Amino acid sequence: MDNQKIRSFIAIELPPGLRKKIAEFQADLKKPEWDFVKWVAPDLMHLTLKFLGNQSAARLDIVKTVLATVVVDWRSFNFFTGQTGGFPDGKRIRVFWLGLEGEIERLQNLQRAIDVSLAARGFPVEKRPFTAHLTLARLRDECSMQERNHFADSIRGVRFEPTLNFTVDQIVLMKSILTPKGPLYTKLAEYKLSA
Repeated sequence: MDNQKIRSFIAIELPPGLRKKIAEFQADLKKPEWDFVKWVAPDLMHLTLKFLGNQSAARLDIVKTVLATVVVDWRSFNFFTGQTGGFPDGKRIRVFWLGLEGEIERLQNLQRAIDVSLAARGFPVEKRPFTAHLTLARLRDECSMQERNHFADSIRGVRFEPTLNFTVDQIVLMKSILTPKGPLYTKLAEYKLSA
């Protein structure tokens, strides 16, 4: 019997045009002295709806059934890129992100519907509040407070221009394999929303 666990998550993929603009935006911001900043490769960026962690194939079959049931009630919706920001806050920044705006309430309701439906099948409910954002960069744990403050000061008020619109018409179940060069993502299933 195969007991191999599959690291997985549920997400919304980004359109190629947005990925390209994000790559250009990151390139304009990067500085050689910022070796403590790990920039997220745009081709790996996505909007995570739920991280599932390591799951068996049988558990992922349950996820697939739940997602197929949930999406039946959802139509496509629209976003546009918003402001940049940082977690946990603008001074003690650990994550630099690009916010999303638009039909955020519909996104939050979809994420909640997925979370609640999976909770009914034994998956843990998300503890952190859901925030619509794309992670642009992470600061390494070992970076100093001075480096953290310098980065925060440098990116404060930086705007992602122009504002880009995109339509969300599907969600995906992804497999993630962690490697020394970064994660490798493989699509396990996709679920179309109504037009």
